[in-house]
Amino acid sequence: MKTRITTIFAGLAVAALLVVSSAAVASAAAPVVAGGPAGTGVCAKESAAIKAGVSIDTLRAFGDCEITRRLTTLDAAAAKISASKALTSSDAAALSAEVAWTKSGLTALKAKIDAETSPVALRAEIRQVVTDYRVYLLVVPKVNLVNGADAVQVANATFAKISTNLTARIAAAKAAGKDTTAAQADLDAMNAAATQAVGLAAPLPAALLPLTPAQYNAGTAGPVIKNARTALVQARGLLQSARKDAVACRDALK
Repeated sequence: MKTRITTIFAGLAVAALLVVSSAAVASAAAPVVAGGPAGTGVCAKESAAIKAGVSIDTLRAFGDCEITRRLTTLDAAAAKISASKALTSSDAAALSAEVAWTKSGLTALKAKIDAETSPVALRAEIRQVVTDYRVYLLVVPKVNLVNGADAVQVANATFAKISTNLTARIAAAKAAGKDTTAAQADLDAMNAAATQAVGLAAPLPAALLPLTPAQYNAGTAGPVIKNARTALVQARGLLQSARKDAVACRDALK
């Protein structure tokens, strides 16, 4: 019993990291190409080159760098999806398809950038790296948040097993003439918290998976992601409370 509760808590810590990591990519510096990538981090050198002198070569190098780093990020996202023990098969398939589509589109866009000879067209194509794909503000958060939501469902299934175990122990203690009032109250609190957590997490995949870059650009996807992140944080807190209640119930039966 003790080991099972500890395992649940470890899983909740992972879910917390998913929420934080999806929030960490939301900020960006002023882009060197209006409406395009920020040009920070691994592409700072290419960004500085544009500021020093705009040319076909500097624009192309910048666009290529920003696409390459997104492809690397998408590879990591694909690996996370494959390694996840929480994602349902349908959610994993949907996320994998989106990652694959995004990689394909960016690869095709890189080919256009590499062949482009017009500075004006190059700027427009560089903007598309952001506006047409939204890797950091949409795709990555979707992977993290859907994975986190499904992890809540997995934790709830384990709590259900714990509930069955504790219910049997309470019944045995009561039959032996012991006062189980406190234990029953803790069990009820655990079940209620787990149920509330699932209520918050269960609707998230259906709300997140259909979101598109166009919806993000229109301002409708961002609030959905923000609300999902808030709901998942609340669900995590409820599961942590449920864990404490389970421990309290177990201890009350000693």
